[in-house]
Amino acid sequence: MYALVHNSQLILGPIKYNYLLINGELEELEINAKVSPRDYERVPIIFDANTALVSVVQTIPTYDERFESLGNFEWSIFQENGYPERVDMTYTINNKTLEQIKEEYKARVAPIRWEKENGQLITITVNNTQVQVYTSREERDQFVSKLVSCSGIENATHNYKFRNDVWVEIGCTEIEYILQQIDMVVQDAFDWEYTKLQEIDACTTGQEVYDVDLS
Repeated sequence: MYALVHNSQLILGPIKYNYLLINGELEELEINAKVSPRDYERVPIIFDANTALVSVVQTIPTYDERFESLGNFEWSIFQENGYPERVDMTYTINNKTLEQIKEEYKARVAPIRWEKENGQLITITVNNTQVQVYTSREERDQFVSKLVSCSGIENATHNYKFRNDVWVEIGCTEIEYILQQIDMVVQDAFDWEYTKLQEIDACTTGQEVYDVDLS
């Protein structure tokens, strides 16, 4: 990380090396100098008696990301032989509010529900034959499309190859049954999500939030 200092002030940083950004700041300061893409190799760079590009040393205390967050930093310019050598930055740690903790933990719930909703291979019996179907939205859409195509057509059927490589002749009745079985799994996933969100909302401490089992 790097910083541009001018008149004992932090003008830019901490940043990753970005020579275009640095050159833009030098131009704003009316300093007739530029850095190249590889000049990070020769930091510290003294542009004049008051301006330099220096490395940044960051001191970040150990903290628990579940309950704490990184706060602002205090900085000081370390000099050597009268010129800036580096910038030392020390960060503070802030406690998260209970609401912050809850919202961050809640954000984990929907992706897990999505996996529960879409990632299951279920076994059901259709026309006395055990078949397997995925509960994915794509699979549901396929069956909905077939249901639409056979609706209103008497005795319309489809030869369908299921996920376990079994072929079964299915009509509207069978398709409706398959969709019902998939919807049961999907609804279970949403019920799980709703229950977990309610559990999180009921927590009174941050530790209780993280004790809510999302496995």
